[in-house]
Amino acid sequence: MLVIAPHPDDEVLATGGVIQEHLRKGHVVKVLLVTCGDGQRRGLFLSSRHFLRLGERRYRESLQALQILGVHEKRVIALGYPDRSLMHLWADSSKPHTSPYTKACAVPYEWAYRPGAPYTHEALSSDLHEIMIKEHPQVIYLPHPRDRHGDHHAVYLFTRAALHKSGLHPQLRHYLVHYGAWPFPAGKCLDKPLLPPRSLQQGAHWITHELRAEQLERKCHAIHCYRSQMHYIEDHLFSYVRRNELFDLQPISALTLQREPRLIRLPKLLIGLRRGQSNALSRE
Repeated sequence: MLVIAPHPDDEVLATGGVIQEHLRKGHVVKVLLVTCGDGQRRGLFLSSRHFLRLGERRYRESLQALQILGVHEKRVIALGYPDRSLMHLWADSSKPHTSPYTKACAVPYEWAYRPGAPYTHEALSSDLHEIMIKEHPQVIYLPHPRDRHGDHHAVYLFTRAALHKSGLHPQLRHYLVHYGAWPFPAGKCLDKPLLPPRSLQQGAHWITHELRAEQLERKCHAIHCYRSQMHYIEDHLFSYVRRNELFDLQPISALTLQREPRLIRLPKLLIGLRRGQSNALSRE
């Protein structure tokens, strides 16, 4: 299975429990970080060197968090494309985009998948297509098309385009991170369920993974690794430490492509949850 995360921390917030479940069942788990989180609105007037260090730091935080969950760093792929700029890459393929934070117009990290790759639509599309062909994932966790963060929506679009080009038909499970004040209440609520926003329940195909006690504990421990974010959005980070995780199998999107690959039959790992009803992952 492959988790595609726009930023370091999305992979644990949305799938920290289900990653552990896949590993428990002996599945190969890989994580793809599209950006290294090297942008931050609050520090827009800081030096480019500051943001490059931030990207390095956030990447290392993800490696540490994923190690707690059981994912070795060799199974983490970091592309290093510009934070808060992915919709620019999706919309404009004419020339490389320059990050307003790092001032880079190409991947600046030597440990990235393709150092020096230009910040263009074509380069990101090519990387994703190449990774899909090489890894051939059977299950992909990716951002929900209704996520209100531009980077998340762009990653959804780039991923669907790469899958269409590759001709692959993996099972797709869409996770939501940014949707107004959701999830609420904010903060750590270990005993509360994570429910879909009401406006996204009608016609959706939500499924849920109930976290075991040890999975919940490890997820919480992993989130503590994101120290660079704690000062700004601690309550938001811990809002995803609930007794379950949610995934939409067939999200309704205003930008649904007619030629998108169809979903195939789900394995026994998951049991469907329709319109907010509470079924759980098979414990087997």
